[in-house]
Amino acid sequence: MLKLLGATAVIGLLAYSPAQAQMSFGYNGPVETPEQNVARSAQYDWMLENSPSFRAHHKWKECGPIRFIWSLRQDCFASFDQYEPVAYR
Repeated sequence: MLKLLGATAVIGLLAYSPAQAQMSFGYNGPVETPEQNVARSAQYDWMLENSPSFRAHHKWKECGPIRFIWSLRQDCFASFDQYEPVAYR
């Protein structure tokens, strides 16, 4: 009887996948207004332009994982200088 109960539990756990759990609960991220999004984006841009450590951290955070195509990784690093110029030079 104990083996049957254990097998049933395993089958039940396998049938309930994380993908289904995510679909059933939907997106649980923060809800923000368009105005809040614009303000947060402006703050991010200001930090990239004025804080060398913030800029370095985000360059590695956003471009560092790109390891499969070297030119794509280099383009990612270059895009920071193109789209977010440094104000502290």
